[in-house]
Amino acid sequence: MTPQSSFLYAAPVVPEKLQSLRALLSSMNQAPGIVDLANPIFPFSDFETLHFARLLIVSDLAAADRAVFHLPVQGLPDYFVLMGEVDGEETAFRNELVRRAGPGLRSLFSHCAGFREADELSRFLASSQVKAAALYVNWVGRTLLQEREEEALRRALSEYARQHQDSLQKMPPQQLWASMRDLLDKQVAAGELRLTPPAATPLSWRVRNFLNLLWVPFVLLVLAPVLLLILPIYLLALRSWETNDPGVVPALDSAHAAELETIENTDVTNQFSVFGSLKPGALRRWSMRFFLWLTDYAARHIFNRGGLARVSTIHFARWVPFDGGDRMLFSSIYDGSLESYMDDFINKVGYGLNITFSNGIGYPRTHWLIGEGCRDEQTFKRVLRRHQLATEVWYNALPGVTAANKHRNSMIRAGLESRPTDDEKIREWAALL
Repeated sequence: MTPQSSFLYAAPVVPEKLQSLRALLSSMNQAPGIVDLANPIFPFSDFETLHFARLLIVSDLAAADRAVFHLPVQGLPDYFVLMGEVDGEETAFRNELVRRAGPGLRSLFSHCAGFREADELSRFLASSQVKAAALYVNWVGRTLLQEREEEALRRALSEYARQHQDSLQKMPPQQLWASMRDLLDKQVAAGELRLTPPAATPLSWRVRNFLNLLWVPFVLLVLAPVLLLILPIYLLALRSWETNDPGVVPALDSAHAAELETIENTDVTNQFSVFGSLKPGALRRWSMRFFLWLTDYAARHIFNRGGLARVSTIHFARWVPFDGGDRMLFSSIYDGSLESYMDDFINKVGYGLNITFSNGIGYPRTHWLIGEGCRDEQTFKRVLRRHQLATEVWYNALPGVTAANKHRNSMIRAGLESRPTDDEKIREWAALL
């Protein structure tokens, strides 16, 4: 298989150039939330391994809330961010990015501090890369090529089933399967369909993944005595934070909410980005890094086949520290409305929200870290909306196809490539069409 990689290049925007950058980004869209694939700056559709991409200006929209913790409010940098998800290694994609979109990238990053026209672009991007503290991939190893080919297969079979509905319904299950398999063979032979076999998994990735699988439990085992000693101190500190941290419950800016609504639900899949400041304190920061470290491990080795715990609508997600961990960006790509997305998290993995987001300024109070918090539903939703960024440019390589659709398509393919021997299983397979 070919594992996916995430990339994020960020550079602080020169304040005097902020509006010019916004105008340039806006020119890349047909309409708010709908990218122009023919835009001259970034030829998205030329990249055959790029699942999703975003270009946005990352600003702390709730920076004023920092004052309650006596943190500086003024002088915080805004960042221009190019981020996305791609098949294969980031380095290989970066080289392709420079080759295909070099002039456009230069025009964009020319609005940023530290960029010089004479700089070698690939080296600049590498130095601007911000690593995620935790990453989630819905289905590790399912490439964009696979998704496109399997969606084409599903459409061909569904259309054939629609046109021959009466005759197919009268067929015994084994004959029905054979008819569909014969259609596939003919269309593959004619070049109308392709089902490319998966590539071999890179040895370097397998080694890194295996070492990570062993490394995290090993570290936890070694540190267990220290963690047990620290635990009472941490619990006392935790209750002190939860009891005494100042609350922040400002009203939501209606104009900002309206701006967000203009770029949402242009497709069945949406993007989501929130950015904000973290509460001060070394112990709190270390605890958050620790929990994100565990989150990354679980996403990498446990929740890598179609669901983050019980939430199955997310394609990709990441938690990215900025400014040395002073601020944090969370981004995800999900199916459905924002309301249903937030409800999914609250009802199914609320404890996970509390463990990570409770360290952010303005988050509803938790109780022993995993309780309450996002259960204060309206406050939680208002806080997220207040920190949510309006993404300037958003690209989806496979619009109209949800994470559930992609899983269904893979099951359809698997059912054709490995003939079911049980009639009932064939009926279940046929129902996928």
